[in-house]
Amino acid sequence: MKKIFLHLLVASAVAFFLSMPVFAQKNKADSGLASNYVISAKAGGVNYIEGAVTITHKNGASGYLLKSDNLEVGDKVTTGADGKVEILLNPGSYIRLAGNSEFEFITTALDDLKLKLNRGSAMLEVFADNDFRVIVNTPGAQFYAVKSGVYRVDVLGDGKAKIEVWEGKAQIGDTASSVVKTGREAVVGGNQVAVAKFDRDQKDGLESWSKTRARELAKINSRLERNALRSTLINSYGASSWNLYNSFGLWVSDGSFSGYCFLPFGGGWYSPYGYSFGYNLWNMGLPGYIYNQPPIRVNPGNGNGNGNGGTVPTKDRDVSVRESTPPFQQIRDSGGVTTRKTDPASDADTPTQFPSSQPTMPTVIVRPQTPVKSPDRASDN
Repeated sequence: MKKIFLHLLVASAVAFFLSMPVFAQKNKADSGLASNYVISAKAGGVNYIEGAVTITHKNGASGYLLKSDNLEVGDKVTTGADGKVEILLNPGSYIRLAGNSEFEFITTALDDLKLKLNRGSAMLEVFADNDFRVIVNTPGAQFYAVKSGVYRVDVLGDGKAKIEVWEGKAQIGDTASSVVKTGREAVVGGNQVAVAKFDRDQKDGLESWSKTRARELAKINSRLERNALRSTLINSYGASSWNLYNSFGLWVSDGSFSGYCFLPFGGGWYSPYGYSFGYNLWNMGLPGYIYNQPPIRVNPGNGNGNGNGGTVPTKDRDVSVRESTPPFQQIRDSGGVTTRKTDPASDADTPTQFPSSQPTMPTVIVRPQTPVKSPDRASDN
């Protein structure tokens, strides 16, 4: 009997030690999967490059622009004749440059985002509302994207500038009466503004490429690994890297993709092109203290692109709405954003709207084991 017990004990010990590498490899793999994701809420990341694209830094240094570079205020990006580049704006928004174009940031603050297209052409895919407008300056005009949508801006050879509203609503200058709606274009030269319809069925290479990129990025969102991303989201929130009151969502970098896709905060969202997102913050199953995080005040910035969080005295700016309602909910409360509902695998478009009601909160609330101190400032790192 003792011999049988001894044999069983030895066999069990051998089996245990043989299994240890398997468990170690599994844990290592799981850890590696989780580390593939990087969370960001910043503007300025270079997400895609094709052909010749160069950068001239504010200090005068220049060279080729590289994917994953981060642009700062004053950095000028120039595309060659065959060049294309996609740059991240506020989370969910992109600017895509055609060949022979030049672009720079005036500010990178998410709620005061200002760009400058010095020459050439650009497509903008943006989430926007009155508090989170995207402003595009050209040598001859200033355009405001005041509603989520798709826009094209061209700097014309005669000193004029043109904006085409493929979807959304734009404003010329700071005059609310100068509005350009979906399906219309405006050519601005000096004090002269000419508004007319344009044919949205006629697409050139820039417009087709921009839509293709939007479809590909929506597919990347659908391939995110929920459990690994959930862990990364919790860790990055604990490090005060993001907050519901900073933007409409987050940039998520997938290691296998080597670039960023968009994770919206709200449920039932579609891209400005109308492609559905497979994942959003509300189906990540995060702890309740994240979904119920306290409101914060957003620093409007100092005009130099440094508005990346913090607090400001209430007397300096009316932030009462921002304090009570996160940006993604503000869009819903304003009546929803009309767009096109499109499956990433298909180009068949049908009209839809972002739901105007708030997403359903998780039914199971998991409280942290130790008290979590609310961050006194929001960081866009």
